[in-house]
Amino acid sequence: MPRPASRPDGGDGPRPDGGAPLRIGRLARAHGLKGELEVRLDWPDSRALLEAKRVLLSRPDGDSAAYVIASTRSTGKGILLRLEGVGDRDAAEALCGSTVSVGRADLPPLEEGEYYLCDLVGLEVSGPSGPFGRVLEIQMYPSVDAIVIEAPDGARYEQPLLAEWLERVDVPGGGIVLRSLDGLLEVPGPPRTEAGAAGAPPDREGTPRSPSTPKPRAGR
Repeated sequence: MPRPASRPDGGDGPRPDGGAPLRIGRLARAHGLKGELEVRLDWPDSRALLEAKRVLLSRPDGDSAAYVIASTRSTGKGILLRLEGVGDRDAAEALCGSTVSVGRADLPPLEEGEYYLCDLVGLEVSGPSGPFGRVLEIQMYPSVDAIVIEAPDGARYEQPLLAEWLERVDVPGGGIVLRSLDGLLEVPGPPRTEAGAAGAPPDREGTPRSPSTPKPRAGR
């Protein structure tokens, strides 16, 4: 989570809706001479930035600040964004590489069964045989999004977010239930403990209940 920073519009913090902001993309490059920035969206069809009034920018060095949006317009590669207080190309280039987040109040309401990817971090993950680990982070690929699960012994696994592997995603309840552990792929992580096998898939059997189909959203 980006640490708080003063807003250029004189506000007290970067969260106009009072909640955790959601990442929707990245500032790829400056455009033109008047301070416009090209935003590469995490989800190409997202319209959240076109409807938002403010954004939180988090730089690679850890600094963050919120800006009032002066204008936005769609292009074939993403969205061109102009921010109040960023009036020339030099100022725009200084912000390139920053991630772009918006407040939840600026996003369309979630439909039943939908969730935001960032809300999965920290959830407990269970399989057919019981607790398995917790969600450490999200990996976003061109064809599928995946959660990285850390097992109690420190081993890490990626699980694609596909309905065939997911029994239930319950963000309010704090948990994810997998239909089976067949979709897990072990990935590099910290050295494992002596209980090395504890993080391996303990049971690949089980008959799952009829699942609700999850619909992940990455800040639409």
